[in-house]
Parts: sequence; structure tokens; C-alpha cells
Amino acid sequence: MKASSPETSTDPRSRAVADWFGRAARRLPWRDTYDPYHVWVSEVMLQQTQVDTALPYYARWLERFPTLRGLADSSEGEVLSLWSGLGYYNRARNFRRAAAEVVERHDGKIPDRYDDLIRLPGIGRYMAGAILSIAFDKPYAVADGNVRRVLARFNGWTEPKERQIWEDATRIVEGAGPRLVNQGMMELGATLCTPRAPRCGECPLMAGCAAARAGMQEIIPIPRKRQRTVRVDLYAVIDSSERGLLMKENEGLWEFPLLSEPPDGDLEKIGHCRHAITHHRVEVDVFRGRLARRAGYRRVRFEDVPVTSLTRKIYRVRGHQVPQE
Repeated sequence: MKASSPETSTDPRSRAVADWFGRAARRLPWRDTYDPYHVWVSEVMLQQTQVDTALPYYARWLERFPTLRGLADSSEGEVLSLWSGLGYYNRARNFRRAAAEVVERHDGKIPDRYDDLIRLPGIGRYMAGAILSIAFDKPYAVADGNVRRVLARFNGWTEPKERQIWEDATRIVEGAGPRLVNQGMMELGATLCTPRAPRCGECPLMAGCAAARAGMQEIIPIPRKRQRTVRVDLYAVIDSSERGLLMKENEGLWEFPLLSEPPDGDLEKIGHCRHAITHHRVEVDVFRGRLARRAGYRRVRFEDVPVTSLTRKIYRVRGHQVPQE
């Protein structure tokens, strides 16, 4: 694993975290070279997605789009098809748009300046800081959910303010090896300083941790109140023929007919599936049969079009193998 070595920092946490990360870091493919494009791919995928889920997508993505220019030259359909199953599809749309802007405005070279990065579609404060620190080893802070939890516990902040988090994250990264420190902070929150049952005895920051001293590790930070989950009942119809499945395109993704009322006609209920979308629990009864002609629907082959995760679940109810995501 290639990485820079931390230099002397005024904050002792920087050295402790960097040294720990050097020993304990998980071996992940985007850490092999710290190529800016590879880092960017990983950061886009890891938004709202667990590492284990993202790994096979990351490999397939780089196989299909090994360079930023290849991504910029792709069609939205190609990108969404490869992304199918990861969810939050605007991540993929914005990434493709940003790649095209980098090719057009920066001659295909990913910017190493914050002001240039932050102007690109899909890049906010966290993403810019992650790319600059991890790919270019520049002292920009990151504050994802893992870092926020580590800092809240270390400082004893039950309800930390946004300004507090970013100021402390900046203190830790400035003057040290940004690549190691920021990854170390995120790794610490992901593997040791977890929401439940944190492994404090292995933590490099335990000696100074306010939450550990007070025995309040599982109380700090106070969890935000979750929104009430709303149940949504839908009815899906799989209408197939020799010419393919009846499906409709919705913002570049294809889906089966979804109805809010039980369908009429000569249809057979073949199963049920469940899907979670933000604060909604979607319960879907799946039917098989022929529908009357429906405007906007076409006959397509499932493996030829990008589909949503819900559509994949519905297709599995049919009893057929879903093409590899």
C-alpha cells in the first residue's frame, strides 16, 4: 500500500491515528495506488453504500471505464446499467457529468484545487476534501458519519454542531499526513468506534476520549430521532412474451408496471417482495399475466436495460436468475 508518512503535527491525535492506520488499515483496491480517478470512483460509490457492497461494483466499473475520459464518452444508459442495484442513481448521473466537465475544462486531469473540484456536479465539501486529501495528500478535512462519531465521542459532544465537527476535523488533518489521517479517522469509525459495542481497548485515541472516561460511548452522540417509517402497498405485474418483458423507462431506468390498486384481469399472484426507500417500506405483491395495452410501455429484454433494485427484486419473484449486477 503506497502512502505518505505523517510529519510533525501540533495535534497528537494526528500521529496516533496515522500510525494506527498504517498498521490496521483494511486492504481495499482504491488504496493500492491512490490514483485520483480510482479514489473518486470509490468515494462516489461509498456514499450511502457499505464497503462490501461497493467492492464488486468498483471492480466492474474500472473494467468498463478504466479512465475518466472513457466515462466522459459513455452514454447515460451505459452508466446506469453498470450502476444498477447500487441505488441513489443521481450519484452515477452526476459522476458522468462531472467527468465530461473535467475533460472539457481541465483537459481530462482531475483538479487538485478545492475551488475547481467544488464546482463539479455531485461534489460537495466532504467529497472535495476526500479527493484532495486521499488522492493528492493535501490538508483538507473530511467529516463523514464515521468521523463525526469519533470526534463527538472524543470531545464528549452529545449533540455536536456542524461548525465544531469541521473545525476539529481540520485541526487533526493540518500539519500531518492528510492521506493517512483522514483515512485513519474514517477507518476508526468504521471498524472500532462503531455505533454499538465500540472496541475502545484497541482505539489509538482512547486515552484522551471523553466518552470513554465517562463510560458514555454508546450514548454519545445522542442519536437523531428517526422519521416514522411509512408503509406503501404496490402491485407489480410481470407481463412477458416472446418479444420480451413489458416495462417502462423512468429517468433512464426501467421498471415493471406498478399499480396502487390490485390489478384486474386474468392475472396470477406469484409472490411478494419488500423494499426500503428512505423512510418508506414498500410492500409489493407480484402478479404474472397479460395486461391491456399501456401507454409508454415497451417490450424489452431484462438484461439489455438498466433497472432499479426494486425491479430486480420483483424479477426474482418470477423464479428466474437475475443477470449479474
